Amino acid sequence: MESQAPEASVPSQTAQVTGNAALFALGTLLSRILGLIRDMMMARYFPNDVRDAFINAFRLPNLFRRLFGEGSLSISFIPVFVDILSGRDSKSWAESDQRARDLVAGVFSLLMSITITLSLLATIFMPDILRVLLSGDAYMAVPGKFELTVRLGRIMFCFLILVSLYAFLMAILNSLQKFALTALAPCLFNVAMIAAAFFSPRFSAPEQVLAIGVLVGGFLQMLVLVPGVIRAGHFPRLRFAWESRDVWRVLKAFLPGMIGLSLMQLTIIVNMHFASRLPSGSQSYLYLADRILELPISLFVVSIGSALLPTLARFWSEGNRAALSSTLNHSLRLILFVAFPAALGMLFLARPIVDVLFLGREFKYADAVATAQVIQIYSLSVMMAAGVRILAQGFYAIQNTWFPALAGFVSLIAHVIFAVTLTQTFGLGGLAAASVCSATVNLLMLATAYSKWVGDLEPKRLVNSFAKFFVCGAVMVAVLMVHDRVLAIFGTRFFARASVLGATIFVGAGVYLAVARLLKVEELRDATAVLLAKARRRG
Repeated sequence: MESQAPEASVPSQTAQVTGNAALFALGTLLSRILGLIRDMMMARYFPNDVRDAFINAFRLPNLFRRLFGEGSLSISFIPVFVDILSGRDSKSWAESDQRARDLVAGVFSLLMSITITLSLLATIFMPDILRVLLSGDAYMAVPGKFELTVRLGRIMFCFLILVSLYAFLMAILNSLQKFALTALAPCLFNVAMIAAAFFSPRFSAPEQVLAIGVLVGGFLQMLVLVPGVIRAGHFPRLRFAWESRDVWRVLKAFLPGMIGLSLMQLTIIVNMHFASRLPSGSQSYLYLADRILELPISLFVVSIGSALLPTLARFWSEGNRAALSSTLNHSLRLILFVAFPAALGMLFLARPIVDVLFLGREFKYADAVATAQVIQIYSLSVMMAAGVRILAQGFYAIQNTWFPALAGFVSLIAHVIFAVTLTQTFGLGGLAAASVCSATVNLLMLATAYSKWVGDLEPKRLVNSFAKFFVCGAVMVAVLMVHDRVLAIFGTRFFARASVLGATIFVGAGVYLAVARLLKVEELRDATAVLLAKARRRG
């Protein structure tokens, strides 16, 4: 198959990535809004110790979900699946179609076998696992807190099976450039959790109702993707297909990818352990701050990353390395254009955000102060997470999963060192800062290696673009700084606080975009053109 000329293919493919990312972002935005409502209810309805227990119990299946589901599965499966569908190595369409079916069946069978086995083992050994992770004296000293964590962990760990199946179906649809349902499906999970949180106070064990809501939500978000996969003709069947060389190609990329992502996710385990030594509520503060951080990351970074990987994988399959590098560089500048104001907003509006979302009932003033401080520290990592996510897609597209694994290993070691040092001195703030420092190490390693093995990062162009972003951000900060003065005029009741915060964010974002337009920021122009074109086509 002949590769297209970079000049002809790059603009259309860049527009396609931007458009798909926008579609994915809209669904993700709705899901994250529902997720914030869920977390708001959990923060207000449950005391610190119960929140800590629920969060720690949910961390384990969620950790493995990121490893087997949305993480290494996608980065190993999508490039191979896209390569097969391109027909590059097949003699006919029928052979390509059969290879694709064999791959889907083989990977599905392995995934279900692994997740079911893990769920059974984790349920049996849950007390021993959590005793290692939560060995801090502060956690164990609270009567019944550890036992509650074990009980909730046993209920929720089967979520791993459901969410891994959802992620596999999502990978199939994303490979086929179908992003709408995969972006909207998590909304059903959050709706189930909101319903569980709303009705839970009526039961004698409300935290167990919330845990059951996790399972119901996991089932619903998986189920909604099934019709689309059936229509596409790739619904998975239980067949190991050991003879398929394509399954082995996925496994070859899956294992180092899983190691790399597990090393990154082990930072969560490290934080669980260190936070168990800190005062009650520390687990909740980290979790809620992380949820605020995930809003811009999931909305923009994951959206662009999910839309980007299939396109990059296709360029690599066609041998079009120049187009791959150009598309990735554009996506990197685009995500930094969005991530920078998001980071500034979290830094300067952390306290108002926490007050509006969580303050009240069981969530007290001291809880709000501690959570806001963690958010301000975490805000520095938004840019790091954006860069890591986009650069990693370049490695995964060329089916190099070992170097991101190496970078993850080094950053994990750095995280442990930073956590030991900073937590002893600064407590919870030091533990949050350790995550920022380790993310910086990861980004520097990926950027250095990318320039050598994947393509030119065009640093001069990147710096020029960021200089414009900085000017836009500086003007936006001037708007954000008037928040407290405006709030003093309207009062501190909930409606006033929510309205002033919403208006500040809206005006700040508008000012940022207006200045970007005055400066003729390329990323704004390209994104606007794509979104308008999509709107005209739909209209």
